[in-house]
Amino acid sequence: MIDVHPPHKATHTWTDFFIHIATICVGLIIAIGLEQTVEAVHHVHQRRELEENLRSELRADLRRDAVDFRVFADIRAYTLQLSSAVSARRAGKPSHPAPPAFTDNRRNEVPLAPSIAIWDTAKLDATLTLLPATEIDLYHGIVLQHDLLFNALDDFQHAALALEGFEERFVDSPGAFDMGYPAPIPNLDTMSPADLAQYESLLAAYIKAGDRIVVRVHFFDRVTRAVLDGATDRDDLTRRAFPDGKPPDLTVPSPATRSATP
Repeated sequence: MIDVHPPHKATHTWTDFFIHIATICVGLIIAIGLEQTVEAVHHVHQRRELEENLRSELRADLRRDAVDFRVFADIRAYTLQLSSAVSARRAGKPSHPAPPAFTDNRRNEVPLAPSIAIWDTAKLDATLTLLPATEIDLYHGIVLQHDLLFNALDDFQHAALALEGFEERFVDSPGAFDMGYPAPIPNLDTMSPADLAQYESLLAAYIKAGDRIVVRVHFFDRVTRAVLDGATDRDDLTRRAFPDGKPPDLTVPSPATRSATP
């Protein structure tokens, strides 16, 4: 800020007085203009930095998505193998081999899950207001999918906890497989028909909870790619993310598994 000092002389006439006032006003206008110019330039720099940070985080999220698709495919394959063994034992058929608990780490793989930390930080320090309204609206689409994904993750953890609680009745396991610890599988031969039926039901619920996460990761992945590809508004975002107007085909590898760094 520029300090404007009056001249060190007495004002003798009205003309001198008005010249003096005009000088002060012009000086203040120049000072305010310079300050606002500097602030505007700073805001432009902040906006560009925020946009680049947001896009970098989205590109990192696509790499996390690629990992999560593999992790949940492994978890599903492992759990299906265990479920088949339980079903065979329940039906009195020759037992299918249950997957080993300590030599097969598919069961205790932990997903990475996407992050919106940059967005959350920008909300807290109010730099989010530097973005245009249309751009904020686009990111709201990503935030919505992120929130729905984490709701599905919460359901998945509840399904895992129910499964772990059931297994603890038959074999002690100090760890938790959904948190990365290996966990032994109960001996199916020690289970009653009712136990086997309950185990089969819990495994089915766990599989389906994982399926719902995969769907949510696909949705998040599609919307993220649409923003990175240049979507201009929410309608354009929807067209780019779901060009045929339908949910993604889960039998086809996600784009994230082919290219995680667009």
